[in-house]
Amino acid sequence: MAKMSDPRAHGLSTPLGSLDLGPLTVVSESDSLEFVAKTFLNRSTSCAVLDEPPLRVVTERDLAAAWAQGRSARDPVGLISSNNPYWSPLETTVAEAAAAMMSLGIRHLVVVDGDGRPTGVVSMIELFSILVHSQEPMALYASFASFMTRGTRG
Repeated sequence: MAKMSDPRAHGLSTPLGSLDLGPLTVVSESDSLEFVAKTFLNRSTSCAVLDEPPLRVVTERDLAAAWAQGRSARDPVGLISSNNPYWSPLETTVAEAAAAMMSLGIRHLVVVDGDGRPTGVVSMIELFSILVHSQEPMALYASFASFMTRGTRG
């Protein structure tokens, strides 16, 4: 996932390739669910790409679902990984990526280079941070206030 040192340095039109995507967390399909969970904790991340083709990811949501379904901590992560994850090229803007993620109901988006190789993963929380910091404080407050009052009229 992206390691953004200062989200205020980016805006809605910033391409994903301009973000500091940080090192990609990669695990093997044979790694245990326990190993992957520990990797997430140690690296403060919530998504990893599997090393073996085709492109697959595993998220903290996948781990939670696996354990809720009675999987063992020793089971290989390849059994629960998301096949055909959503991805975007480096040229995709922050606004486009956030809109796609909201539309698709996903919290992680794999960023790929021109050859289709994963270069990083960006999370919704990281994009939301950029979106929030790119707005004028009063405009942002007005947007949130409008949203909150619509929710209470229901």
